Amino acid sequence: MTIPAGIVAKEPEWLFEPAPCSNVVTTSRARFARNVDGQQFAPHAPPSVLEEVHDEILEALGRNKFVRPFFLLELTEVTASERAFLKERRLISKEMERGGASRAVYVAPELKSSILINEEDHLRFQCLENGLQLPQVMAALEQLDDEVGEVVPYAYHDRYGYLTACPTNLGTGLRASVMMHLPGLSIRNEIQSNLQPLPQHGLTVRGFHGENSENSGDYFQISNEVSLGKSKEQIVEELAEIVTLLMEKELEARSLLHRESRLGIQDAIWRAYGILTHARRIDTNEAMRLLSRLRLGIDEGYVKELSHETLNLLAMEVQPAHLVFRHGADAETSENRDQARAELIRQRLLEAGTK
Repeated sequence: MTIPAGIVAKEPEWLFEPAPCSNVVTTSRARFARNVDGQQFAPHAPPSVLEEVHDEILEALGRNKFVRPFFLLELTEVTASERAFLKERRLISKEMERGGASRAVYVAPELKSSILINEEDHLRFQCLENGLQLPQVMAALEQLDDEVGEVVPYAYHDRYGYLTACPTNLGTGLRASVMMHLPGLSIRNEIQSNLQPLPQHGLTVRGFHGENSENSGDYFQISNEVSLGKSKEQIVEELAEIVTLLMEKELEARSLLHRESRLGIQDAIWRAYGILTHARRIDTNEAMRLLSRLRLGIDEGYVKELSHETLNLLAMEVQPAHLVFRHGADAETSENRDQARAELIRQRLLEAGTK
């Protein structure tokens, strides 16, 4: 194992912290894209330039007291399953999961901030919080940006703002997002009608693992698409406005389900509970779908012992790479992982006192 035990063994405690709107919004995230002044952007740079950028950033961050406690991981020294684990923890992107020379990541001790080196841009900072807490993640992100900016010269243009490899990130370089759990709209077949108009508002929809990932368990990531021509405050304000509207529609859909189809929803929730507490083998997609239904029953008091935070963690723990780290070689095949996943879910629900 090349990932420090401080990352693998430690649970992401921020997932357990009580947070606003956690019944609909599981996490808030903010990310800045930055590049080193005078250097070719990563997608077009030869290996020698990427190595130079890598060394320059590491030397600079080594002088910064704020970053010094972070874990440094060289992705050339990290296995594919370890990179998948980091992606499932939302500490690296799907692109960084591919690995590659001169790529590295700094991970904060509390496991909710990270610095990605030589992804699509030379630098990408990201910060996470539980629930709907966009102002909090922005404050943490701007502090990280200021600290790194003191020792790394950023590529900046007076007219276009921060220069980035992808034109959609020009300007502030900000990508703000929230992960929303929308089972009510999904069950009522209203999800497309509510998500389809979002591009008109400068927003985009992604899956459970962010960019280039698919929807899983009624989780949808909503984020801004363009940052040029808008201030950071405007981007966050517009995102929060749409998210608030989607939350209202989701809660209305849930209310209608419980009022108009109460027996059907109760049946779906308790069937999910029955399978999750008794299954001996379950794959990722089925687990996420059933956990979504179980999560839907928390606010109505069907499973009083469970919390949204408990199921947030479980949705992370049932991912393939997490099971490999938990069970080692015994979980390297999909069949063994399905068995390990079912056992873990039964154990977690038992520990919560639901059986």
